[in-house]
Parts: sequence; structure tokens; C-alpha cells
Amino acid sequence: MSWDRVHRRHELVHAVLASGLTTVPPGLAVEVDAEFGGFGGFLQEVQRRWYRAFDARLDAVLEEWPRDLHDELVRQWQDLALTMPAARRMLDANADHPALVGADEQHRRRLHAATGLVLSPASLTEPLAGRRKQCLWSLLLGTT
Repeated sequence: MSWDRVHRRHELVHAVLASGLTTVPPGLAVEVDAEFGGFGGFLQEVQRRWYRAFDARLDAVLEEWPRDLHDELVRQWQDLALTMPAARRMLDANADHPALVGADEQHRRRLHAATGLVLSPASLTEPLAGRRKQCLWSLLLGTT
């Protein structure tokens, strides 16, 4: 892929996410379809960017292996959601889209293999203190 194409894809992702919508704005639909092959391809690109950012954080966490790995990963997920709010909103709003399901499952399996965590439902909105641990997997799906 040429640098021009990589740059164009980046610009399109940024423009769509900057719109604040959880779908592609009508004015960008033709370009997104041409560049990503449709909304599903666009979602996969946003998802790849999200997981790349989260996995970089995961690598740093695993180097230290904190006492409470689960809570640290929840904190990292929540912090990344604050850092990349438009991407998180887009992925959460479209979590059931068929284009996202396979990579979510693959990432869940890799995360489980890397951490050994037993996954169960988790809430993104509740503070960590004062709640029972729930599963990181719901974080990956954006469910509560």
C-alpha cells in the first residue's frame, strides 16, 4: 500500500470519527466505500486501530504484571476509551456488526492466552473500587 493511500485512509477514518456519528456521514460515504469496500471494512479499520493501541498498553502492563491484572486491564481499557472516545463510540454502537465479530473473538482468545484471566461480564461505567470483578470480555465487546 502506498504512502498516499495510507495517508488517505487515515484522513478518512479521522474525518468520519470527527463527525461524532456512529455511522459514515453521507458526504463521506462514497469515499469510504471506495477506500474500505463499505462500512464493514471501515469498522474493521477502526477496530484494528483500537486493538493496536490496547495491545501496546497490554504489553506494558504485562512487563510489570501487576498484582491485580484484571483491574489494571480494565483501567487501561477505560483510559484508552477516554483517549479514543470517537473510536470507542463507533465500535460500541456497531458491536454486533458481522465485520467486527471475528476479530473480537480472536482478540478475546489471545488476551485470555496471554493473561490466563477467566473472563466474565464487566461494566465499563462503574468504578473499579467497590464492585465485584466482572469479565474483561464485555469490555472487548463494549457491553455492560
